[in-house]
Amino acid sequence: MMKPIKRLKRFERKFQWWQKNFGIVVRELRLKAKLSQRELAKRANLSMSTLVSIEKGNANPMLNSMENLAIALGTRLSHLFKLTQDRERL
Repeated sequence: MMKPIKRLKRFERKFQWWQKNFGIVVRELRLKAKLSQRELAKRANLSMSTLVSIEKGNANPMLNSMENLAIALGTRLSHLFKLTQDRERL
């Protein structure tokens, strides 16, 4: 049986991986849409610093912020999640 500390560390690594790759996906979609960070932040009703932190993988965005990003990028939140998960294969 795995010890609780090992499980927690494994979860933390997986979460950090997900957070980083979510940010990469947001950045890639923003660039593909030819939006500046300022424009995407405005459309998603986020501060510039929050968007920058998300793109760097340093932020843990709330679900409503992720939904706002998806809408601002012209996609669905489920699609952002799928793209994030697909990065694992890269």
